[in-house]
Amino acid sequence: MPTIYRHREDILPSVIVLGIFAIQVCTFFFVESLWAVAGVMLTLLACSAMPGSISHNHHHVPTFRQSWLNRPYEVLLFLQTGVLPFAWTLHHNLGHHKDYLDQEKDPANWRLPDGSVMSRVRYDVVGALRIYPEIFRIGRGFPELFRRFKLWSTVALAVLAVFVMLDPAKALLLFVAPIPVMYLGLMDNTYMQHSDLDTDSELTASRNTTSRLYNFISWNLGYHTAHHMKPYVHWSRLPDLHVRLESRIPEGLKCDSVLLSACGYRHSRDALQPEVICYMRPAAPARWSPAQLRLAA
Repeated sequence: MPTIYRHREDILPSVIVLGIFAIQVCTFFFVESLWAVAGVMLTLLACSAMPGSISHNHHHVPTFRQSWLNRPYEVLLFLQTGVLPFAWTLHHNLGHHKDYLDQEKDPANWRLPDGSVMSRVRYDVVGALRIYPEIFRIGRGFPELFRRFKLWSTVALAVLAVFVMLDPAKALLLFVAPIPVMYLGLMDNTYMQHSDLDTDSELTASRNTTSRLYNFISWNLGYHTAHHMKPYVHWSRLPDLHVRLESRIPEGLKCDSVLLSACGYRHSRDALQPEVICYMRPAAPARWSPAQLRLAA
C-alpha cells in the first residue's frame, strides 16, 4: 500500500514533531500566564534532544516521499530546534560528514591550529557561533541547494515573525529563547562523539554507545561509526550496520552508557593504531548528482 513516508519507522518521529507543535500552538494561543508559558518551554527544552535528533535524521534521509511535505515539516522542526530548512544538509552533510577526518576543513573541527584539543566549553560556544557563517561558506559551492536554503529559511523566519508580531513575549519564550541552548547542545554532543580521536580512519574517529536510553533519545545516533561510514543509511538500520562493524571498532570507542564520556579512548593519550583500512571519503562533487538531489528533496 502506498505511503507518504519513505520509511514506516518515521511515522512515530513525525507524530512526536506534530505533537510538540500542537503543544507550542495551544500554549501560545490559550495560556495567558508567562510563567506557565516559560514552564512549558523549559519542559520541552528538557526533551529537546529528541526533536533535535529527528531533525538531524530527516536532513540525512528525508521523512516524506514528496518535497511539498518535507519543506513544511522542516519549518515545524525549525520552530522546535532552531535549525533552518536545508541548514544541516549544508553544514552537517556537505561539511562535517565530508571533512570530519580532516580537522583543517571540518566546519565542526575540535582541533586547534597548534594541534591541541579545543576545550569542551570553547568548542560549544565557538561552534555554535560558526554554524551560519560556515553554511554560507559551504553554500557557495552548491548554488542550487543554497538557493533552496535561502528561500525556505525566509519562509521559516516569516512564520516565526508572525508569532512574534502576534505576541512578542510568548514567541520569545516558546520559540526564540531555546534556540541558543539547542545549538550549544547540538555542538556539545558532536564534541563528545568525535573530540580527540584518531582521524586516520573512519573506524577510529567516532565514539559509540549501545545504551538503549541514548539510542531511544537520539534515534540510534549512538551507532556513530556506522552513521559516518554510511550517512545515507536510514537511522532504523544503524544497529544492524553497527553489528557488522563492531569487531573492527577499537574497544575504547564502544560503551553502554548514556554518557559518551564513558568511551574512555583518547587519541592523544592512548596512541592506539588498530589494523584497519582507511576509508577516506572522496571529495564532494562540484555539482549534486541526481541521486543526491533526490535525497535532499
